[in-house]
This record gives sequence, C-alpha cells and structure tokens, in this order.
Amino acid sequence: MIRIFAILSTLLIAACQQVSDPVAVHDPVPVGGMCGGMMGLSCAGENTFCDYPVEAQCGAADQMGVCREVMPMCTREYRPVCGCDGQTYGNACTARAASVSVAYEGECRAE
Repeated sequence: MIRIFAILSTLLIAACQQVSDPVAVHDPVPVGGMCGGMMGLSCAGENTFCDYPVEAQCGAADQMGVCREVMPMCTREYRPVCGCDGQTYGNACTARAASVSVAYEGECRAE
C-alpha cells in the first residue's frame, strides 16, 4: 500500500512540474464570439464591445455576451432603453453606439 502511494505521488509530482503556467491567457475574441463570463474574455478591436442580452443582467454572475461592432449610425426613433451603465438612451442602437449593453427597455429608474 505504501509502495503504491509512493509511485502515485511521484507521478503526480512529475505531472505538476510539467505545467509551467497554470493561468490561462486568452486572445481577444473576434466579432460574433462569446465574451465576458468567468474568464473575463474581452473583444478584439477598438470599435467592439461585449453586448450582453437583457436576460444576462449586464454580465452579472459571470454571464456571457457576444462581441459586437459599435453601431456607426442610428435612427432618431425614440424607444428609450436603460443601459448597463445606468444611463437612459433614446433607443438600443444609440446604447450600442456608446458601447453599452441594454439592461432593460424604458427609461432608467432611480434606485
């Protein structure tokens, strides 16, 4: 029994020594890829941001989003949304133009 333990311990120590850096480094995620989450995956490029769906509660509890391009132009249609930054935007497009995900439809409520 002791001999088996010694052999297993030696194998385990050898396996652990082969791992030079246990912390994973991730490349930025391209447009359309998953971002956020426990690993904090970021989007590649200056004109991209991590867009969380409304049900993801702005990335709370390590929810995942999707890398999107910042919207270059938006309509002036007024359909207010509350951004994940706590600001009211005229519509979802103007929130995305500011690199902000939509928290919920309607103006932001004072909390």
